[in-house]
Order: sequence, then C-alpha cells, then structure tokens
Amino acid sequence: MKYFNRAEAEALIPEIERILGYVLPVLESIKEKSRLISELEAAPGKHPAEIALEKAQIQFLIAGIDEWLAKIVELGAIPKGLEPALVDFPSRIGGQEIYLCWKAGEKRIAYYHGITDGFAGRKPLLSEGSSATA
Repeated sequence: MKYFNRAEAEALIPEIERILGYVLPVLESIKEKSRLISELEAAPGKHPAEIALEKAQIQFLIAGIDEWLAKIVELGAIPKGLEPALVDFPSRIGGQEIYLCWKAGEKRIAYYHGITDGFAGRKPLLSEGSSATA
C-alpha cells in the first residue's frame, strides 16, 4: 500500500476531479432510470420488457462507474462514496496509519481520520511542520 503525504495527495486532486466528472453524471442517469422503473412497476398494466431493459441499462452504467472508480484505486487512493464524493489517501501521522480525507469541491487536503473512524471522525490537519501533518 502506498502512503501519501499531503502534497502527493493534493497533486492527485485534479485527476480525481476529472474521473468524477465522468462518474457523477452517470450516477444521475442511474437515479433517473431507477425512478422510471419505480413508476413503471407502480403503473397499471406493467411493462415487464421495458422494466427489464431499464434494469439491464442500470447494470451496464454501474459497471462503467466501477471502471472509473478503479482508476482512482490505481492511483493509490480509496473511493469512499459518491454522495458526497469522498476519497481517502492512506497516510501516517506520528507513525499511526490514518486516511487523508478529501471531499469533492475541496481544493486542498485539510482533514484526516482514523482508519476506522470514517468521514464523521474527520479532524483538521494542522499546518505544515506540526506534529499532526501528513
């Protein structure tokens, strides 16, 4: 596993934003198709062929998202969610393994959390040169 310092993680933000630029619109398409399926299933005189087609298209779109998220993993980062879009970067602070935590829209890595803490346990990174920097 690669461990990132703050600068290395921040250098990947533009590439991760580019990847998410492909993923997030596809996610919206999946949501629209899911709503359509719900409407079709609730409608009188259900349309099984149309429902099956929409479900198959959703599976195809999910596979595409998985391929894009795999590109983030190839960079050494860990996608943690899409709503909001979250990416963690393995790191260490004072010899302890942590994740540098990035949320879409943030231009810098300003937070970290413990391996088991998750997004809710985010803590601010201190300025460069202090003991809680990565």
